[in-house]
Amino acid sequence: MFSQYQLFDYVYSSKLNPQLYNVVCDNLVKQPIMGGGFITPLNLHTRGIKSVDTLLTWIRNIIPHAAFKFSQGGEDKTDDSTQVGYNVNSFKIDSCWGIHYNKGQRVAKHNHFPYIISFGYCVNAPDKSSPFILEGERINIVPGRLIMFLSHQYHGTLLSKVDGRCMIVGNILYQSPSS
Repeated sequence: MFSQYQLFDYVYSSKLNPQLYNVVCDNLVKQPIMGGGFITPLNLHTRGIKSVDTLLTWIRNIIPHAAFKFSQGGEDKTDDSTQVGYNVNSFKIDSCWGIHYNKGQRVAKHNHFPYIISFGYCVNAPDKSSPFILEGERINIVPGRLIMFLSHQYHGTLLSKVDGRCMIVGNILYQSPSS
């Protein structure tokens, strides 16, 4: 069966996550999103913040593998990524932001169409943090875990029961190589 998402764990999260949490909290904009959480500007990936750059370098290295798995329906139909009909190295992070939720806040159900792949990296998830909901499936979030999913899929969160839930999320485009 094809999985709607892929999970990856960052081995150095215990060192990186406190830095990322501070970056998110220090850059929140005053306008809440639909559901009440607060986000940073959508260009966190272009600001030259060392901890964010470290995380995104790791994510960029995962993108070709994740895209290949999505294109294969979760199966290894071929072990040659040149046979999938696209360049696995032509993906680019186009937007990235942090999001912070406190008790009683959530993210309303939405999608990120027309992007191709979206991701969410868990920075902080206190006990009783609300799960990530993807196409109706509840996925418990774990600090240091990255979830990648196809951008057209509907997702959101339930109301948070605790303060301090924090994620770094973003969208990926495919840029066809020029002929």
